Amino acid sequence: MLSSVAPPRRVAEPRFLSVVRKPSQPWPSLSVVPKRAQPWPFLSVVPLSFVPKCGQLLPVIRPVRQSLPPFFCLVAGLVLAVPQIALAQQVPSTVTTIEHIVAVVDGRPLLLSDVRAMERVRGLAEEAALEALVDERLMYLEASRLPQADVLAEEEERAAGEILERRPSLRELVSAEDLRRIVGRQIAILKYVEFRFRPQLRVSDQDVRAAFEADPSAGDSWEAAKQRVRERLERRALDERIEAWVRELRARADVRYVGRAAAADTP
Repeated sequence: MLSSVAPPRRVAEPRFLSVVRKPSQPWPSLSVVPKRAQPWPFLSVVPLSFVPKCGQLLPVIRPVRQSLPPFFCLVAGLVLAVPQIALAQQVPSTVTTIEHIVAVVDGRPLLLSDVRAMERVRGLAEEAALEALVDERLMYLEASRLPQADVLAEEEERAAGEILERRPSLRELVSAEDLRRIVGRQIAILKYVEFRFRPQLRVSDQDVRAAFEADPSAGDSWEAAKQRVRERLERRALDERIEAWVRELRARADVRYVGRAAAADTP
């Protein structure tokens, strides 16, 4: 006896509405997506309902709140909490700036430590030390192209030793390396000035005589005072020539201050 077995009923796969927006439509269109195709099972699809308006059925999105699985909430809480705990343990209460770039001169950086060393060696304020360091760097870059301005290590050591003899407190304020670096640049600049500008100085006897007569403190003896007056006039002329040289260097240099724009136009 044959028995008829009814075929198993196929259960309809649950489907959900998905929102697809097209540029040409004023509202989203609808598509049916199987539940198993959802990328995250715990996320619900936003349901839609239709309301009549102006003779048309317009879709209205009604959000649905669905709680996340407990395991996902636990993992997310740990991920968010651990960086905060580590950050609180690692970041100190106070931050001290040790080193950073304060200016860039023709593509070469000037560091905060260079400014600090200039302050202590020359007894300048921070702003004045920075400007003096920029001028010195420009002069040194120009002087270093001249072979006659080369500085020997013995010259640096001797000059640094003489400075420390006059100012022993610098041993605690400036490192020996920074002091030799400053002294080396200044020696190179002096050699360059003596080689290039000193021979160009011309002080006539008439200028010396006029300066002697105009200076009451020069004394009564012309023969005794004329050499001293001449040297003073030569130093003044040399200083003026150096100032003009620095202005020329500044005019054609690319000096950029980091965090301070006002000093960029300083002559």
